Amino acid sequence: MGIAAAVVGLGYWGPNLARNVAANADLELVALCDSSPERLARVGRVYPAARTFSDLGELLRWRVPELLVVATPVATHHALASAALRAGSHVLLEKPLAASVREGEDLLEQADRLGLRLLVDHTFLFTPAVQEVRRQVSEGALGPLLYVDCVRIALGLFQPDVDVVWDLAPHDLSILEHVIGERPARIRAIGSSHNPRGIADMAHLHLDYADGLRAHVHVSWLSPVKIRRMILAGSRQSLIFDDLEPAEKVKLYDYGVSFDTGDLEARREVLISYRKGDMRAPALASTEALTAEMRHVVAVLRGEAEPIAPGSGGLSVLRLLDAASRSLAQAGQAVAI
Repeated sequence: MGIAAAVVGLGYWGPNLARNVAANADLELVALCDSSPERLARVGRVYPAARTFSDLGELLRWRVPELLVVATPVATHHALASAALRAGSHVLLEKPLAASVREGEDLLEQADRLGLRLLVDHTFLFTPAVQEVRRQVSEGALGPLLYVDCVRIALGLFQPDVDVVWDLAPHDLSILEHVIGERPARIRAIGSSHNPRGIADMAHLHLDYADGLRAHVHVSWLSPVKIRRMILAGSRQSLIFDDLEPAEKVKLYDYGVSFDTGDLEARREVLISYRKGDMRAPALASTEALTAEMRHVVAVLRGEAEPIAPGSGGLSVLRLLDAASRSLAQAGQAVAI
């Protein structure tokens, strides 16, 4: 038998996680849990071998799975993950890790003390496209990065418990940390609200790195079109990652600009040279990100790999979200990380 796993939360994302747990030969989906009888019945019919529960405590009294996968509103993450860790389960949490930095730190402390794995479902890190972006950057194909521009906008989905920054920005923030390999020194955020709840539904985040690199993240629930695009401009080449492209999700452009300043005292003008070369699109595997993630989770739990998206990485993103929220509240003042 495979590693016994249970999925808690069967709303928007939970059924996708359940499907990939069930499809992995090294995992055994033993239980499903949700407070909604309708959702529990609907998903339960797809996996009749899995026991169904409306309460996590009841599930853990029946059996402690080796892996508990949590896909519930972020406000519930700390309580559910704490209960699972105390019972002896490894935990895979949907992003973001927790509702506050303090809660995230507590979960990491518990997991470390109990010798258990705390993993975060930063799904994009397991896509072939992001893996290719990371490879191109780490191997120096782009040269030193000049700037990064990220756009993640669509019409909805409005979340019941978090604003647009906490809902959408974790994707880009986790990708940036994975690809660049460092955290920014400061973050500034401005946004606006157009809904009765008064939470930000559109925001711009500006990240300043110690070496002068700057990144921009635009997130919105109000756009009439859906865009998921990341531009990384380097001194040697530039790269565009467009997640909505059906085939060529990653494109490398041999485009650039060079400046010949010469003797500035003798010449008032700077000579600008434009380079327009070829575009190429690396071949990418067609593996679903969640399929690759579940394979990786199995390898981590078996001690065969170090986690790509560990709880510490989730906490790092949580600190960026917290800083962005404080900057939003201060009308875009820079907040040190």
